[in-house]
Amino acid sequence: MTNVSALCNFNCTSSNHTIEEDSELHLADKIGLIVRIILTIFTCPLTVLLNILVILAVKKRPRLQSKPNILLACLATTDAFIGLTLIPAFILFETFKLFGSESMAKSLRFHFLDRASVTSVVNSLLHLMLVTFERLVAIKFTIHYSFIITVKNIKICVSVFWAIALSTWGLRYITSNLGLFTLTTLVPSCIIFIAISCAILYRETLRHKKRIKTQLVNRQERERFLREKKAFKTTVLVVSAVVLCFLPTILLMLSIVYRLPLAKSEHFSDWARMFAMLNSLLNPLIYFWRDKEMRTMVSKLFSRNASVNP
Repeated sequence: MTNVSALCNFNCTSSNHTIEEDSELHLADKIGLIVRIILTIFTCPLTVLLNILVILAVKKRPRLQSKPNILLACLATTDAFIGLTLIPAFILFETFKLFGSESMAKSLRFHFLDRASVTSVVNSLLHLMLVTFERLVAIKFTIHYSFIITVKNIKICVSVFWAIALSTWGLRYITSNLGLFTLTTLVPSCIIFIAISCAILYRETLRHKKRIKTQLVNRQERERFLREKKAFKTTVLVVSAVVLCFLPTILLMLSIVYRLPLAKSEHFSDWARMFAMLNSLLNPLIYFWRDKEMRTMVSKLFSRNASVNP
């Protein structure tokens, strides 16, 4: 009789403990949803505004229309696209989940959010690859820079990259294997190219720096090297921000490939998606921090608007 009572008490205690754990987990999930919604609502307008300001600054200021800045403006266009499409869709998706509309959340995720995410990631990485390629040619193949990196070639590459990115969106309606191909082939190829390019650029920068210290170099070449070095540092910061923001996504991709338990966590997937989108806000902040001319141009734009609308 004592054993039966003890067993019943143990079962009741275990059941109550399980119910408490479930309720706590459910509450934790809701708190996570609310935090993600608040963060994305705050970052969405800032992402769009700051990236548009970068584009306007490069377009309106002739001194800012160098080829590296033109490429950064093209990258800002992809970030503005994310701020206008992907982030609002993610806010709506999380809101549906918060209020229990799971069917609407799944429909939005399948028909728009997943497709827009793949398109945005591919577009951003392709443009970032172009930015690092421009730095590679500028520092490693200086003699051929004016023939390879032209405004016409930049326009062609950017147009092709947008076409590739948007095609991943459209073709996913035809075949579901395209998303897997993109995540396992195209995205890693871009990451490997960017990593190798940065390693080569770092080595070349050290070599040029050593040559300037040990040899007599004219003032013009020294100034050119300082400009290239500054642009390279900006590129490194942008790449570092991408790595930092996409680290959860990389972990998620590895979990999917190797079928780890983390791949089944929907909440980790949502956090990874949010951190990846935050990269579109960090990029323009890096541009303004690194370029005083760009900050000056933006302040003039605001002061001009203030004088027109007193």
